[in-house]
Amino acid sequence: MPEAENQYCIIRMRKVKMTALKASQIHNERLTDRHSNPDIDISRSDQNIIFFKTENISEDVKRRVADIQSRQKRKIRSDAPVAIEYMITASPEAMARLSKQEQERYFAECLSFVEARHGIGNRLNAVLHLDETPPHLHMLVFPERDGKLDAKSFFKLPALTALQDEFAIKVGKQFGLERGVRLTELLEKGEKPHRHQSVAVYKAKKLKETEKKLAELEQTTADLAAVEAIEPKKGLLSKVRLSSRVSVTSEEFETLCEQAKAFAVTKETLEKRSKSLIAREQVVSRRDALLDSHEYLSERNRSLTAENSLLRDQLSSEKDKNIKLEAKIREFAVYANDRQQLKDTRAELEDTRSQLAKEKEEHEKTKKDFDDVKNFYFQVLEGFRLFAKKYLRNLAPDGQRLCDLSIQDLSCCFVKYFVKHYRENEKPTQQKQVDRRQRGPER
Repeated sequence: MPEAENQYCIIRMRKVKMTALKASQIHNERLTDRHSNPDIDISRSDQNIIFFKTENISEDVKRRVADIQSRQKRKIRSDAPVAIEYMITASPEAMARLSKQEQERYFAECLSFVEARHGIGNRLNAVLHLDETPPHLHMLVFPERDGKLDAKSFFKLPALTALQDEFAIKVGKQFGLERGVRLTELLEKGEKPHRHQSVAVYKAKKLKETEKKLAELEQTTADLAAVEAIEPKKGLLSKVRLSSRVSVTSEEFETLCEQAKAFAVTKETLEKRSKSLIAREQVVSRRDALLDSHEYLSERNRSLTAENSLLRDQLSSEKDKNIKLEAKIREFAVYANDRQQLKDTRAELEDTRSQLAKEKEEHEKTKKDFDDVKNFYFQVLEGFRLFAKKYLRNLAPDGQRLCDLSIQDLSCCFVKYFVKHYRENEKPTQQKQVDRRQRGPER
């Protein structure tokens, strides 16, 4: 592809979970000398520019997630993305065209673009890597939107398309850079969308292309070695045809010899490079195996995490059921207690009813006896009144008054008389008891 055609501005982003957050910080800020990418020149790592960083990024993100969780009822999943990592650069040819000052200004504009997109308060770290080729910017941001943790909304297809359009207009256009090919254009042409390749996959692909070129050069070297084996006849100054052998002039032979020597040197260089490439291929193969193992373990981890989440939900559901059952058991215990108390109360009520029935029966009997006494008493009084009316009217001054009294009034008079008579008779008896206590016991 001609150099003038490869002038693209590049911006990519990926989701970062809590388990990978610290690893991203270590890689971006070069907190260790051990890196999976062999193209990192550690001797130039001190030239990297840190625009912004968070000292304890994991604790800061946990605090912000907990703050969001306290303001909403829906539970945030443990494997939810808690950060978005941007990788911003340009085509290698474009980077080579830009001067150092223009490159710094380009990445400063990139930083401002992401800050305007997410807000300055959501920055986590931003580092410009100058120890790799081409230079590129890594930036981690906290995906908060409308007070919620919402990384998913930034990765929807319309949002991704708008990101590429805005970045090309607001940043790339200032430096003569273009937007990449649109997905709709590829689909209209019937081509497959371009997918970003990992470093290991890209280098493995380039290694295969180099091996192919090396095989072609080795074949050319073998052909030249066969030419070098041709022995011309001495003193032959012109082209001579000898049966099946090829005859050349001395000048042509010298030229071929020089070319053969040059290709011998090239062959030796290619052999050394081939050994180096074979060694690198072995490293890449081991790395691919590790990547495959990592992908398998990651997939297994995701599966186990999902299974763990499902089991946790089931356990939570079982706990809720257990709590409800315990509450029902307590309710049944209270109900049984209340039922026993009700049974005891009913027994007491039956006893009370039986006792009341007995008392009522006795009361009825007593009432009947009282009515009999009352009737007898009234008959006596009536007889006495008639007697007084007949015989006492002329014998005493109160006789007339007694005869005129009703039975009730007459009974009251008799009651008062008997009470008075009882008290008068009781006083001497009480006095006798007092005198007896004063004298002491009789001997």
